[in-house]
Amino acid sequence: MRIRVGLIGSGWSASAQAFSLSSLGRVVRRSGFPEVELRVVFSRTPAHAEALARQYGFEKWTTSESEFFGEDLDVVGIASPNNTHYPYALRALERGFNVVLEKPVAFNAREAEEIERYSRRVGRSVAVCLVSRFTPGIQVLRDLVVRGELGDFLEFRGVIAHAKHAYKDTPFEWRMDRSVAGGGVFADIGVHVLDLSEYVTGGRVRRVFGKVYTLVGERVDPATGLKRRVDTEDIGFAVLEYEAGAVGSVEASKVSPGFEEQMRVEVYGDRGGARFSLSEPHVLHLYRRETGRTEKIVKGYEEIYGDLAWPLPKSFEGWVFSYVILYKTFFEYLSGLREDYHPTISDGVRSQKLLDAVYESSSSGKWIEV
Repeated sequence: MRIRVGLIGSGWSASAQAFSLSSLGRVVRRSGFPEVELRVVFSRTPAHAEALARQYGFEKWTTSESEFFGEDLDVVGIASPNNTHYPYALRALERGFNVVLEKPVAFNAREAEEIERYSRRVGRSVAVCLVSRFTPGIQVLRDLVVRGELGDFLEFRGVIAHAKHAYKDTPFEWRMDRSVAGGGVFADIGVHVLDLSEYVTGGRVRRVFGKVYTLVGERVDPATGLKRRVDTEDIGFAVLEYEAGAVGSVEASKVSPGFEEQMRVEVYGDRGGARFSLSEPHVLHLYRRETGRTEKIVKGYEEIYGDLAWPLPKSFEGWVFSYVILYKTFFEYLSGLREDYHPTISDGVRSQKLLDAVYESSSSGKWIEV
């Protein structure tokens, strides 16, 4: 079997998807895994589209939307600015393509639910790039919680942060324009931790209280040399209440100098606690009350996902190798090698509802039911 792939976008997320797609043939060892054909890259920026296509081995590139959607494809990866996710996803599904969709999946839950309904109507599948799920330490953490190793779930704590917006000379970009991005740091990276707040705990959030802040209100637009108003947040906080009575907190920041990209996730129960950091993606620190000791559990991608040949076992793989797992899992599903996959569009809808609740709460000053 072969899977013909087209990619929309030419920025960082598109590069991560392109790298993953081009790596599948080298690292997947599973018998019967489909042949992947990298057909076409579509971007409005010709130089970027050409560079991405050449670097990762796509057959061609185009700046024409109609030409791209006129191709015979099986899967379309969508990694363009957030305001294009909804229309591009619907158009891809209308053409009969399966979709790999960057987060946030849409501008709001209404759009996300429409993508879900339409995918079911046309019988096509949508995978969502909530790739933090695939990090080895997160997989170990989820398994511990599911097996009851931490006891009754009491608290979730998550932080995701980097430094880019702390510097006032950081130029204006589309993620600082709400009409294009839909939101700031929570929409960009905080949504990963919102997803993990339910994925690793097995709990369901009942209501959310959020507050977001824009700390640098103007940036210089490199296209004009003039200052533009920033209307997306640089930092935000959310308090979560779960249906079963547990609580949680999420912090998302782009004003944390000294950290290129940090993510920390902690889960606590009445029998122990566990801590994960993206700086050690293959490590989980587990405290057990019964022993009074903290142990270090180490598992690499090659141990969690045994049918892969990683070039550097237990190295710092970070986000990008998790995209490899996403595409591997999705392509196995499409080719009949597995019965299910995740994250699905339903997971994307749920993360969008949590994200919407953070913003609505910040605007209203009230708790928002999810």
